[in-house]
Amino acid sequence: MVLKMYKMHMVVANELLTHKDEVVVVTNNEKILICCYKTQDGDVVENPLIRLIVERHSAYAKKPNL
Repeated sequence: MVLKMYKMHMVVANELLTHKDEVVVVTNNEKILICCYKTQDGDVVENPLIRLIVERHSAYAKKPNL
């Protein structure tokens, strides 16, 4: 898989047509669809994306065999 070839743990992908509304996070084990949610400031897809990446990176950084 390309993730292993480039030594990556996840890739964030989007399509031009829906890039403001949804993104897909691809890992070795799964594909996670992240959609925007409604707020007073408008539709924001970045906030749930950032939360997911921080959560996953924190879990990875805690692994003892890094």
